[in-house]
Amino acid sequence: MLGTSRTSLQQLHERLDAIYSDETLRPFLADSGTGVLSVIDAADRERALKALWADTSTPDSVKNGVLTQLFGGRIPDLGLELAAQVIDSRWSNPGDMMDALEEGAAGLLFMAAEADDRLDRVEEELFRFGRALDASADLQMALSNPATSTEVKTGIVQDLTDGKADPITEEVLVYLAGHLRGRRMPAAVAQLSDLAAVRRGRVVAIVTSAIPLTDDQKSRLAAALSRIQGKQVLVNVTVDPSVVGGIQVRVDDEVIDGTLATRIEQARRRLTS
Repeated sequence: MLGTSRTSLQQLHERLDAIYSDETLRPFLADSGTGVLSVIDAADRERALKALWADTSTPDSVKNGVLTQLFGGRIPDLGLELAAQVIDSRWSNPGDMMDALEEGAAGLLFMAAEADDRLDRVEEELFRFGRALDASADLQMALSNPATSTEVKTGIVQDLTDGKADPITEEVLVYLAGHLRGRRMPAAVAQLSDLAAVRRGRVVAIVTSAIPLTDDQKSRLAAALSRIQGKQVLVNVTVDPSVVGGIQVRVDDEVIDGTLATRIEQARRRLTS
């Protein structure tokens, strides 16, 4: 995001933190998050609506009037207020506004899970779903292909999660399946998984290893990465025999590649150059 969008996003984060600190609002978190998702759905389906809300020349009173006309009384006041803050803020482009609405909705839902001591489960389920996507090219294609209807995509996710996942996990995954906005499903799931981790004050390290790591190895690796990052790091391990040996660690955009496969490839390139 560019400077304008970053400033608006920081203001959204501050508002989310203030909401969670107010215990009187916690009973309304989940329904409010669902309500903001319905606002996104309307903006996705009606381009004119998204254009109106993203237009910096349109007065806030007009934007809020349309928002209230469409959703007043249909979603909790907390959800309406948060959506209004995003719509009234300044964004570098409409896509940033939609991403912020999505982050606001996810933030409310994850805070609801946190208040019920369920966020760890939601975070783990999102990660596992992402790994299932990585392991199945057919599933990736089915959920990311623009030619596949929204109904089919959401039906696939519902079949995979129904009765097996936390209701909030199911809700956000079903939402994503119908609102990719040009993203691939694995990337969209990874974004939400990272948001859940941030909600816990943690960052996620994706570790790729040729063999499963023991609990002791994961604990020692998490401790070392936490010292480097200056905050708690959650280690999620993906097993990939093709790395041969060693591990690869990805934290956000930083990659530490200590796999034997990479070293072999580097040696091959030196020999052939």
